[in-house]
Amino acid sequence: MRAFQTFQAFQSQPTRTTPVSRLTIVCLAEALNTLRKQMFTDLTALGLRATHVSITRWSDRDVASATVTLDCSHASRASLTALVMRLSGEHCVRRVFWSDDANRPDRRVGAAAAA
Repeated sequence: MRAFQTFQAFQSQPTRTTPVSRLTIVCLAEALNTLRKQMFTDLTALGLRATHVSITRWSDRDVASATVTLDCSHASRASLTALVMRLSGEHCVRRVFWSDDANRPDRRVGAAAAA
């Protein structure tokens, strides 16, 4: 048992040095691929790196979502905010959710923010 406990000590999660942001965009399903490609072009231009991407499509609705987890330094936060505001202005976008790290509440932009 002691050997197992010793092994578990080495399984701890590595410490993250770069803050993490999560960006979720809900948009019309037919526009998701174009919007996703443009978003990644913009993120690359800003020097931000996506560490995880999740795409969800609902068969009973005409909307889909893309959730992107980013390594985003505090210095890049203003650029990310500008990107989020621009994306929320697209006619095909229904909602944009944005959160910093796991402990902060979501920032909602677009139609959901007014509700």
